[in-house]
Amino acid sequence: MNRTALIITILVLGAATAGAETFKPTPYLSDPMVDVLTRNVANAQFGRDLFGDPYATVVVGNVDVYNRFPYLEAHYFQIVSDPAWNRLLMGETDRGMAAFDGDGSAFGHLAAPHGLSSDERGHVYVADTNNDRIVVFQTVSEYDNVSLQPLYVIDGLNKPFDIAFSDAGTPFEAGDDVLYVANTGRNEVRRYALADGSARLTATLGELGSGDGHFAGPMAIAAGHREGVASGDVYVADAHNSRIVALHDDGSALAWAGAVSHRLGVITSLDSDHWGNVYAAAPQTGKVAKFTPSLLPVADFSAATNHPRAFHVVFANVTDHRTGTESRAGQGTGILVDEWNGQSGIRLLDLGVDVRDAVAARDRSPAVTMTLTDNARVTAEIVDPRNGQVVARHETGVLGAGPQTVRFSDDDYVAQWSAGDYRVKISATSTYDDGSSSQVDIPIALTGSGGPALPDRLTLLGNMPNPFNPSTTIRFSVPAGPSRDYTLRVYDVAGHLVRELARGQATPGLHEVQWDGRDHRGEPTSSGIYLYRLTVGTEKLTGKMALLK
Repeated sequence: MNRTALIITILVLGAATAGAETFKPTPYLSDPMVDVLTRNVANAQFGRDLFGDPYATVVVGNVDVYNRFPYLEAHYFQIVSDPAWNRLLMGETDRGMAAFDGDGSAFGHLAAPHGLSSDERGHVYVADTNNDRIVVFQTVSEYDNVSLQPLYVIDGLNKPFDIAFSDAGTPFEAGDDVLYVANTGRNEVRRYALADGSARLTATLGELGSGDGHFAGPMAIAAGHREGVASGDVYVADAHNSRIVALHDDGSALAWAGAVSHRLGVITSLDSDHWGNVYAAAPQTGKVAKFTPSLLPVADFSAATNHPRAFHVVFANVTDHRTGTESRAGQGTGILVDEWNGQSGIRLLDLGVDVRDAVAARDRSPAVTMTLTDNARVTAEIVDPRNGQVVARHETGVLGAGPQTVRFSDDDYVAQWSAGDYRVKISATSTYDDGSSSQVDIPIALTGSGGPALPDRLTLLGNMPNPFNPSTTIRFSVPAGPSRDYTLRVYDVAGHLVRELARGQATPGLHEVQWDGRDHRGEPTSSGIYLYRLTVGTEKLTGKMALLK
């Protein structure tokens, strides 16, 4: 191992964004604030090139959650393949990095390592292309240092360019783990069962051609996900056929599920996020494209890219010591590996959500059709533009990426309305931890007239957005009957009063109160969890909200 004096900060978990946006750039180096790690930056900051020509990357991440200080502890080790210098570069965020070229190891020298994959047990799988093999390592970490311990080799391949690990739907259970290999030199995909420190070939699919069951240069491969665990879906970038092929793993063999043509040129990298959305890096067209699990395109990123080689979605093991639970979770950040030169290199992109192509649908009931670029919690409000009053409000829960329709029902109306022109405000809140959101405002016409059905009891409708920065709106609904005295107050988690937001007479119907995140002195409050308590007459209701800065 040859050590290099390199300090890198990878801003993955917990990086709050000001607004949602699919592929939103975020700084790669925090000090100084550098958006992209380039050859020029490397030489200026570290006095060396660092890479010959980086190709792919993975992150081995672990997050621990406690009920006492430090509350959350996270470690991320990044590994980058460099086929030009026949080595891997690795290290923890904010710490030094090390290089592995195989010299003196049981594996011998690496030869043009390309695709990478990793699993929840800290294993790293490397497509050692010109050695016609896959090499498997165990990451070994001690404090802020990391090294790669050689485990075993998968031989008998022909120019493998990419690999993908699958937990077979059971993370942290090693007995059914699978490795998929894009065996490019033989125009095939291989399935290996992983167990007891070895790999057993269980299925092979493909030969040279253009029809079903054939490939012409499979360059990239990815395992699909569903809520963080493997779904059994496998995606293959079939280079010379200009298509992405969908396969399905039935537990022992690979079945052809379909293919979607594209105009991206050669795709050199595929990856899948927590929800199963697929990302493709296409150097010839200079794009990173995003698809739904059914391979419907929803977004792409081409701003300031220069022949992107790989895009990797960060996953982490999350151990909650408060409950004793462990989970595998995709994070809201991806790492882009671009051409290595003075202007481009390695950068981070947040995986937010955008609302696109929203239009009011003409149907028997008011509705809005739109395209979401990521999974999101969607809220739609019909607003009277004359006075800003909310007429109807509909919450959908989590919707997936792709085309969606939000339809209003009679139960959604919260105020009197009559025929006329209104506005629909759509807010889509990311399911990732930062809770960033995207909003659109479009016209809609209502016919007829009507009003809300009052609730039969006092109802606290929550606050929106949540988490929020800098302000949020708390809503509650009062049942029919006489007006009653009410107060709405905000407290910190220790029970100290932060601010009284409102007091007065609560009339039947919907009420909205905004909090600007300031205390009773007008000073901004800090990030954290806050409670709000609604008191109407003798009834008391409490809600919880999070301020993220």
